[in-house]
Amino acid sequence: MPPNPIHFSAIALLHFKRPEYFDIMALLFSSTFVDLELFYSWLLGKPMYHGLWHSYLFVLTIYPLVLSIIIYAMERRFEKNILRVYAFFKFFPRKVAYSFNFIFISCAFGGLSHIFFDMWVHENSNYVLFPFYKGNPFWIGEYSIIIFILVGLLSLYSFILWFRQIE
Repeated sequence: MPPNPIHFSAIALLHFKRPEYFDIMALLFSSTFVDLELFYSWLLGKPMYHGLWHSYLFVLTIYPLVLSIIIYAMERRFEKNILRVYAFFKFFPRKVAYSFNFIFISCAFGGLSHIFFDMWVHENSNYVLFPFYKGNPFWIGEYSIIIFILVGLLSLYSFILWFRQIE
């Protein structure tokens, strides 16, 4: 998959199209933090394969719940700081603090999108369908260029929407 921020930019359009339903910070964290698993493996000197974090089971259960609690607390505690960071990036949302439900939905979408984009391009994603299937039946090999193009187009569209809101 392309660099980690591209996971986010491919789904940021959800916020730009429906800002009342999708929390941009929850989309950012949930679509990128899954790859902390790879960083952790690297720190331990292990091969950087996708493990249990790169499974639909994980991103639909534990992952969005834990991230939602953290983001909910952050948005309430650090709202002014978050607004300053947003302003630095020329991003001016209508609101910062979302309800827990909308944060949870955003986190679920972010995690799902990460696994969805990765499952086509990584042969060594043995836990995609854990616990029902060992291995990655979705890997498309050399045709993964299709996913890179799709993610690139979605990212481009997100950037266009972002730039439109700046004007």
